[in-house]
Amino acid sequence: NPGENTGSGKPAGTVTKPELNTEDHYAYLKGYADGTINPNGKITRQEVATIFFRLLTEESREAYWCTTNSFTDVPAGHWANNAISTAARAGIINGYPDGTFGGDRTITRAEFAAIAARFSNRSGSTAAFTDVSGHWAAKAIGKVAAEGWINGYADGTFKPDQPITRAEAVTIINAMLNRKADADNMLEDMICWPDNADVNAWYYEAIQEATNGHAWKRIDGENVWTQLLPALDWSRLESPSNRYYFPVIG
Repeated sequence: NPGENTGSGKPAGTVTKPELNTEDHYAYLKGYADGTINPNGKITRQEVATIFFRLLTEESREAYWCTTNSFTDVPAGHWANNAISTAARAGIINGYPDGTFGGDRTITRAEFAAIAARFSNRSGSTAAFTDVSGHWAAKAIGKVAAEGWINGYADGTFKPDQPITRAEAVTIINAMLNRKADADNMLEDMICWPDNADVNAWYYEAIQEATNGHAWKRIDGENVWTQLLPALDWSRLESPSNRYYFPVIG
């Protein structure tokens, strides 16, 4: 029974490394109660763990499924317990030396790059940013930069210890998933956000891609949306008693 796993040992079956679902383009970022999406807002460590948990392939999520962890601040009743426990067992996330996970803490650009790097098969190397040499995440940042998943700032810096924004996070995730968003290939009846209304904003397409589940086709090298899909019932997916419930989409 996967739900009885304590998080020790390696996953059963043929899965040897967690993989992301690059086929199904379901929504993975939610808005707020006031109807906004807050692209420039911060994102927490537990929110990021939950996003990557949801984006795993079915095979990976089942192979690494876990409902317990060694973090002193993530009890069984924590809303993100299943996601954090599974992501920790898969080696996607780590905690701090004091034994905590720090789920409520905003995640830094370096920490996010370190997570992304765990899905890369490239060898690590220091990226050509002026402020990452000697940083604990230098190799991870270099690896993710080599994948083409991240960019720095116009002044040549990466700002590794700066909290990552929601817009920056989904831009990286979309790149990891090869979800190439183009406003011309979206649908008129998609969910729109009052604080993401400027189609010329650098993050407009990335936010729309992350918040609208859709069927798609590859046409002339572009991802073209063909139909909007209903939101998935993530609460059932993340509940131990109903973990096998996950609608087929696409």
